[in-house]
Amino acid sequence: MILLKKDKLDVLIFIDWFLPAFKAGGPIQSVSNLVEYFKDEFDFWIFTSNTDIDGTLNTEKVNCWIVKDGYKIMYSNFENKKTNLIKTVLNTHSFDVIYLNSMYSYNFTLIPLWLLKSSYKRIVLAPRGMLGKGALEIKFYKKKLFIQLFRLFGFHNKIIWHATDDTEKNEINRHFGSKVRVLVSPNLIGKSNFEFYSKRKISGEIKMFFLSRISVKKNLLFALDIISRLNINAKIDFSIIGPVEEKNYWNDCLKRINLLPKNINVNILGPIPNYRLQSILKEQHLLILPTKHENFGHVILESWQAGCPVIISKNTPWQNLKSKNIGFDISLNDSNKFISSMKSFIEMDSLEFNKWSLNSFNFAKTFSENKLLFNKSKKIFENE
Repeated sequence: MILLKKDKLDVLIFIDWFLPAFKAGGPIQSVSNLVEYFKDEFDFWIFTSNTDIDGTLNTEKVNCWIVKDGYKIMYSNFENKKTNLIKTVLNTHSFDVIYLNSMYSYNFTLIPLWLLKSSYKRIVLAPRGMLGKGALEIKFYKKKLFIQLFRLFGFHNKIIWHATDDTEKNEINRHFGSKVRVLVSPNLIGKSNFEFYSKRKISGEIKMFFLSRISVKKNLLFALDIISRLNINAKIDFSIIGPVEEKNYWNDCLKRINLLPKNINVNILGPIPNYRLQSILKEQHLLILPTKHENFGHVILESWQAGCPVIISKNTPWQNLKSKNIGFDISLNDSNKFISSMKSFIEMDSLEFNKWSLNSFNFAKTFSENKLLFNKSKKIFENE
């Protein structure tokens, strides 16, 4: 008997939240970009929840496959027993690849791994930066328990790890040993049809923005503290874009906002869907993101795509930005450097600023068109 080779591999993706959800940020965008780039080469099946990260959304159809543009998706409300539903999903179709998108998800990582413990399928797990030092410091004991369970059940040796850079690869090796299999492939960024446009920039005025979930990890309070210490007679607009993930932390941020000088105007824009983001950012100048940890940082690339340089912490893969004239990466221990960097952008006129803006746009364009990245991303799903 001759076995015919399948035209496409079937890839089942487990992810806690997916489009039209958007408030969970980077992981949604990472998977969305993978599907958009490779939907003609792989058959993608996405198993997710029917809510956004804050419990809102609720899709009209649940617990059944829906055909969308280039992929199939099931929004689950888990009215049935979680394990039974996931078992049904795994058993009703012969998937070639299982792709998991979290280290610490009980429903979308641990249950599938447990059900697949005797399977020889290709299983890939993307920890999404959750093994970094800054990420582990938050809810440390819960995350430590998950890591111990991984080791106890031997999951770490069964899967292929998807790291987005060598730093994340080293984090995986530090927790699970040097013998585990790791594929290194940076995330892809969304396709952009935008062309570069010069921005109006007056010396002594600036439009800065924070773009991320509002949580301890993303460090908005640090950004507000730096802005409060600028001690400069300038017109500053600071827009806060993103969902509130930690309410107590947000209350602390609001208290700090109320103490800012009158020359600093704060715009609280809340969460904005990705498809609307570029229209917002085209009116902005500078991203401020003093994050405690990012394994990639989609918002950084999206800011560069919009011609916005960045001031970020050193806790991301993006380093030596000043040498490229696309921003500054600064240690969180050096608050004075954050202040001086902001001041340098505030003082720029249109001519000087747009040199940095064009460099930022071109850097993102070059990154997004790198064919080597496409080939590395394809290898995530290809059986060898």
